[in-house]
Amino acid sequence: MIISLIISFLILIFIEIYFFQGIKTILNKKTKLIYIFSFTSLYVFFVIYTLTFEISSNSKVFSYYLTLIFLFLISKMITLPIILIEDLIRLFNFLMYKIKMDKKINLKRRAVISKLTLILASIPLPVGLDGVLFGRYRYRLINHEIYYKNLPEKFDGYKLIQVSDFHCGSLENKNRVEKAIRMINSEEPDLILFTGDFVNNKYQEIKPWVESFSKLKAKDDMISVLGNHDYGDYQRWSSKKEKEKNFKNLLEIQKKIGFTVLMNEHKYIVKDDQKIAIIGVENWGARFNQLGDIEKSIKNISKKDFKIVLSHDPTHWERILKDHPKQFELTLSGHTHGMQFGIEVPGYIKWSPVKWAYKYWAGLYNHKEKYLNVNRGFGVLAYPGRIGIWPEITSITLKKLI
Repeated sequence: MIISLIISFLILIFIEIYFFQGIKTILNKKTKLIYIFSFTSLYVFFVIYTLTFEISSNSKVFSYYLTLIFLFLISKMITLPIILIEDLIRLFNFLMYKIKMDKKINLKRRAVISKLTLILASIPLPVGLDGVLFGRYRYRLINHEIYYKNLPEKFDGYKLIQVSDFHCGSLENKNRVEKAIRMINSEEPDLILFTGDFVNNKYQEIKPWVESFSKLKAKDDMISVLGNHDYGDYQRWSSKKEKEKNFKNLLEIQKKIGFTVLMNEHKYIVKDDQKIAIIGVENWGARFNQLGDIEKSIKNISKKDFKIVLSHDPTHWERILKDHPKQFELTLSGHTHGMQFGIEVPGYIKWSPVKWAYKYWAGLYNHKEKYLNVNRGFGVLAYPGRIGIWPEITSITLKKLI
């Protein structure tokens, strides 16, 4: 950790120095001193904090501090190509001067470039702050109607609400969270399905939100599965017993709110003589623990049954579920958050850097009439905001194809 921290710190210092020499032309002496002192203090405190505090126990403080550094870093990185291009031109002019020696060339940086650099550097900070203050609570309702030939007639028009990735340890604004809960309830869903990551690390994160989430209402049931963060694997525990107790309490508090937690098992929703199967698997990810056991989950389920799978990580669908012989009609996942950063214009553009890590990262996908919906998440993690990829409540209406 120490070595990686030193390397990261040196990279930050290099970017800082290079950016500074790109704008110093238009700074007076006093401003230069203030700039140097401010950013030296920022990075020194970052190193001290990282070395002397347990990050996980101070996650909110650290995430906001990390966000500040990240926004300043992005501000500078987007200006580096401009500074670099001008430096290459200056180098070329210098070499020409050395070769020809026939005229004097001004190698000083031009003030207009420094001003352009500052203008560009000023853009990410307000955008990032908007993501923290407002973007993380721009809940949007996304509606889908999916048609199936084999949907039982009694379930024609059956409405599912999918939510995912609450990450309660990162939630803060109770009024806005409860507004989202009212959005969910206004849909009058038959089922509410939660696809994992109730917390960041500890079950205690849910306690301030028990009253709020207990207001969620569904006609038939509320069902949840576990995500990679729900197992406490990213937290330092004093003992194995403490970790096991945390996990047990996490399950109990979800049940207290009203969720039926499925762990490699299934539950039938029955209407008269017809039924659909809700299959809940534990977390299975290509990059994470593969605790999900689909074979155990579907024991005694018939191939002709209409099946909905809840699996936190969409790579489970990609690697195993989409071509499984039991043919799962619908799989619901989350996990990616859409990276909380990207550009979306419905019907035109859907882009996020997370696409390089996950083939299926947001929205509805169809593979041979077997569907996957990847929810963009309700909460946030690490960066306490969202830019362009807003928090999502998914409404899915099942329709009988005649």
